[in-house]
Amino acid sequence: MRKSDLAVRRLEEKLNTTFSGKPIPLMQNEMRQKIGEFLRNNRLQEILLSDASQATAKVLDVVWEAAKPNLVGREIAVVIAQDAPSIKIPRAKLSKAYEVAEGAEIPVGTEDYDSVTLTPEKYGVRPLISREMVEDAEWDVIEYQLAEAGRAMADLETETIVSKMISDAGNSVAATTSGTLAYGDVVNILKECLIDNFAPDVLVIHPSELADLLKDTSIQKAMEWGGPAVAPSGKVASLLGMRVLVSTKVTSGTAIVVDSKHAGVLFVRRDITAEDYEDPVKDLAGVSITARWAYTTLRAEAIGKITGC
Repeated sequence: MRKSDLAVRRLEEKLNTTFSGKPIPLMQNEMRQKIGEFLRNNRLQEILLSDASQATAKVLDVVWEAAKPNLVGREIAVVIAQDAPSIKIPRAKLSKAYEVAEGAEIPVGTEDYDSVTLTPEKYGVRPLISREMVEDAEWDVIEYQLAEAGRAMADLETETIVSKMISDAGNSVAATTSGTLAYGDVVNILKECLIDNFAPDVLVIHPSELADLLKDTSIQKAMEWGGPAVAPSGKVASLLGMRVLVSTKVTSGTAIVVDSKHAGVLFVRRDITAEDYEDPVKDLAGVSITARWAYTTLRAEAIGKITGC
């Protein structure tokens, strides 16, 4: 049935398409079926210009382009994408090897396992676009709202993962100088993780702590140690073999180092998807942005935090 709501029609006109009101995976399956039909009856143009194709591409492109820069959590955990109601992650307790005399029996390894079961939760946001917003705005309201939804989804995911890592951190040191993150503090927490046989490859900090590092003479003189100069870019690309990520979702005054291959797992059952929404009574239209995922820490000792910095 053709939609008559004015706000919906304006949303469709802006994106040059119409919405089917179906979840993206279903729309994609329908597209695959249509492509199969094309192979039999040569209807390529009709398929490529279908409503499902345009809605999927245009809406998700805007949402994902806005979300990607803020998906910091996915860079500090193992990401498992699987269409299952839950997954069980095995966690091995390392066994020991022995010296074996010539001709002697080789001892049996007694490696133990436990497991963590992850069940995804649903997260979402629903940006609404009113007729008045479209009529009165001097900028692109629709694209702005979609982009904000993408950023909000990414921020929530990152905040959840980072907060959990800070809480679960198995190693901790206090900043040498209260209120300031220094090169020496990073060395100290790195040492603690290495003692536990984990090798952090990511340092995650708040912008305030980035400013501290940029002022640190040890960082400023990185060129003398073969590293890139930080002044021209205003960034610290890497430090002590770790990539440096900056996010406001890290609590100010705290920094974490992470062995991203062992610290934790992000289970994504359904990644960020979109479907249309309309409220004819209130003359509103929009897109519901949702995702289903869960995070858990596997190795607390693979995470170290610096406090009081």
